[in-house]
Amino acid sequence: MERFHWAERHDGLITNAVAFADGLTKRQLERDRDVGRLRRVRRGISVVNGAPSSWRQAVRAVLLSHDGRAAASHWTGLTILGGGANKEIDHIHVITDLRHQVALEGVICHRSGLLEQGDLLRRDGMPCTSPIRTVIDLSGPLTSAELGDVVDDFLRRKSFTLDQLRERVDRTRPAPGRSVATLRRVLCNRLPGYDPGESGLEARIARIILTNGLPRPSHQHRVNYDKQRYRLDFAWPERRLYLEGNGFGFHMLATDLDGDARRQNELVLDGWVPIEITWRMTDAEIAGTIRRFLALPTRRL
Repeated sequence: MERFHWAERHDGLITNAVAFADGLTKRQLERDRDVGRLRRVRRGISVVNGAPSSWRQAVRAVLLSHDGRAAASHWTGLTILGGGANKEIDHIHVITDLRHQVALEGVICHRSGLLEQGDLLRRDGMPCTSPIRTVIDLSGPLTSAELGDVVDDFLRRKSFTLDQLRERVDRTRPAPGRSVATLRRVLCNRLPGYDPGESGLEARIARIILTNGLPRPSHQHRVNYDKQRYRLDFAWPERRLYLEGNGFGFHMLATDLDGDARRQNELVLDGWVPIEITWRMTDAEIAGTIRRFLALPTRRL
């Protein structure tokens, strides 16, 4: 493959192996660097002059320089998998087996004595840890609440199921940088049938209801009025109560707000009582608010 076409698909990077396969000699490659056509970024890795620098390019350069021996992991792997913001943006995290070590500036290498089949995959051509392995590796540095948010995000994207995570955690043993106790706390807050909802706030409310022993609501409850179909985040139909939160989503258009107003009007006129929850409320306040509404006399229709 022509080296510059290859670079277009690899963040502007070219490996020595690709350059040699394209017919360049070692001397010609050095000349390309001398005249500024290429610039060396890692051992055996060059970037095409003019290609914009990026975090992805820096990660790919590290992985290409240790092709087949290292994979992106921890926060770096999470970011490649489409997870939350990289908390370790100043460092690139990679994982290797015990036989290999990555000793590069700006790189943190985690060596593992056990990489199971399926623990590594490729995303955008870059090797990285699988979603389940990423969760396990982040169980050490993250709190159970933070790790729970990561798990919920993967559940929403159907990257794995709770049963699959539970089966893996059951055979996981403590190791440096890993916390089986944190993994088990995350699973204890997510019983069979748990729904992570469509957002972090929705998942948080579901956990609060579960951990406080409150009556379990119908999640994503459907209500029909003529030709209109509405979906309620949480509902106790027998009590005619439903719960919405400011923060479940973003209103991009004025029509979104109009639709919410029409829906609430229809529900209230039909005897439903809304419960409003916001991100800024504490867990205790959310639990107390729900409990007070549930204590109201059941409305007769």
